[in-house]
Amino acid sequence: MTTPHLPPAAPTPPRPLGVVPLGIDLGLTGGHRVVLLSLEVWEGWADLRFARIDVEATTRLTRRVPPADAWEVVADGQPLEIFDAVGRGDRHFSNGEVRLVPAPPLTATLQVGVAVVPGEAPVATEIALTGDA
Repeated sequence: MTTPHLPPAAPTPPRPLGVVPLGIDLGLTGGHRVVLLSLEVWEGWADLRFARIDVEATTRLTRRVPPADAWEVVADGQPLEIFDAVGRGDRHFSNGEVRLVPAPPLTATLQVGVAVVPGEAPVATEIALTGDA
């Protein structure tokens, strides 16, 4: 059984509208650092790209990237749907994307949080987008 990777109303083929570079270090939890790399804006959704880096982790993860239910993204006070969270990598380094529906406005203030290690506090930040993609 396969799962769709695009939201149901997404145009086909998808067309990118822009990329917002981020380079934001969310912090360290349980020896795992999470860095937000960029926000890709597409018609109808956005991909929040990230990297997870093992920094002398004491807890081994069950997945290389945090699953969709570990993420929370709010744009201007409105929760965004986490449509999917996928990635690739190994125990020491992984990267991936969190698919958000709908795409937040490029002038939004985002609150982004992720529970990387079960039982540990999530890492989180607030991002003020500038309108440039």
